[in-house]
Amino acid sequence: MKEVEEIKGKSKVSKPVFKDGKVLRFSLVARLIHAVHLLSFFTLLYTGVARLRPETHVLLSGDLLLGQTIHHIAAVIFVVIPVAAMLVFGRGTGRFMKTILTWDKNDSAWMRRFLKWMLRPRSVKLPPQGKEKAGQKVSAWFIIGFAVVISASGMMMWAAQDLPADIVRWTYIVHDLCTAALVFIVAMHLYMGLLFPATRRSWTSMVTGYVPEIEAKSGWSRWYNELKKEAKELN
Repeated sequence: MKEVEEIKGKSKVSKPVFKDGKVLRFSLVARLIHAVHLLSFFTLLYTGVARLRPETHVLLSGDLLLGQTIHHIAAVIFVVIPVAAMLVFGRGTGRFMKTILTWDKNDSAWMRRFLKWMLRPRSVKLPPQGKEKAGQKVSAWFIIGFAVVISASGMMMWAAQDLPADIVRWTYIVHDLCTAALVFIVAMHLYMGLLFPATRRSWTSMVTGYVPEIEAKSGWSRWYNELKKEAKELN
């Protein structure tokens, strides 16, 4: 079976979905967008912290002006990347948005069992999930929401000279609070993908695009079964 751009039409074939005991989860474009966006976020985080705590400005030799310039460049990339993805890859973006905005009883059950599963992953059975788990959907909601607020407040801070002082003061507070919340969510995202024993094998999806089949079966069983069914139909 090959990766198919349009599932129903089964046109435009690219790389194999099933390969050497692995399943394709993310295309090269999706991985590049994810990597650049994450890199711009960490650049913003570092240069932003350096603004509040100049002693951490080691990598930039204490040059606050350089730090501000890099912060502004990274901010533009942080905003432009998702906007460009929506414009250039509208179909894929639309499918992703539809996926994370779709919620059913299995998602609700998954969320109810999540904490118990975190404590006892081997003894708690989670409901079958599609390509995005319920937790990934919720995480995406918060990431998108906080990213929008951070971007909007950042633009207001950039134009601070044209705004009333009180508004600018509150803009800084909102910007910093939303950044702190986003840092927590990203940290949890990294922990689940890199360190948590039950899910850490999925990190390969952001490097090669593939995850082990055993991981796909346990983590996204409904999505995996749909792919297997589609493979039989194509063959």
